[in-house]
Amino acid sequence: MKLKSVVSLRNPTPVSVSCEEKESSSNSKTFSKTVRIGQFIWILGNIHLNDNNRMPKKSEKNFDQLHKVHPLLDHLSEMLFKVFKPGQKQAIDESMIKFKGGLSLKQYMPKKPIKRGYKVWMRCDSSGFACEFQIYTGKTEGVERNLGERVTRNLSQKLLGKNHVLLFDNYFTSYDLLKHLETLNITACGTVNMFRRNLPKNLLEDKKMK
Repeated sequence: MKLKSVVSLRNPTPVSVSCEEKESSSNSKTFSKTVRIGQFIWILGNIHLNDNNRMPKKSEKNFDQLHKVHPLLDHLSEMLFKVFKPGQKQAIDESMIKFKGGLSLKQYMPKKPIKRGYKVWMRCDSSGFACEFQIYTGKTEGVERNLGERVTRNLSQKLLGKNHVLLFDNYFTSYDLLKHLETLNITACGTVNMFRRNLPKNLLEDKKMK
């Protein structure tokens, strides 16, 4: 949308703004027909989900980029757990939410269908239902090793001892992770990068396997 007039957020009454619809793959026609642009801008400028006074500063170690929306994310995660009983087979992978704004959370993944946006780690049921998720906030200090393993451990906490089967690709698979999941009575299966640590050195290349 391209705004053609200045909008004041000081007025508590939603204002009407003339706008021009622009065709875009990210445009929701249903939403744009239901909510006026003035209403949306007013809500965007006034809604608060958390106490900003408790937000750690960027210079502090416990700074959280998702502080302002954490109550909503926590509530959503809680409801996903309550309303759905996960089946035996669960898959862990990364997903992208399309976004082209200027927030530092935005990731660029040139090999993905959605190249720019928010990266979300997800555990989904074989039916496609999203059982659990974590929004990726970017690198911490230095280079984090075994990121895929850490994500899998976090997203499998609610499956402990329930005989689930976890599926994932070679970004997550490692010998240490599979041994860890075995101790938790979680069966796991995934493709593997043949150059990972603790794997046999005589593994056949994909093209040589039958």
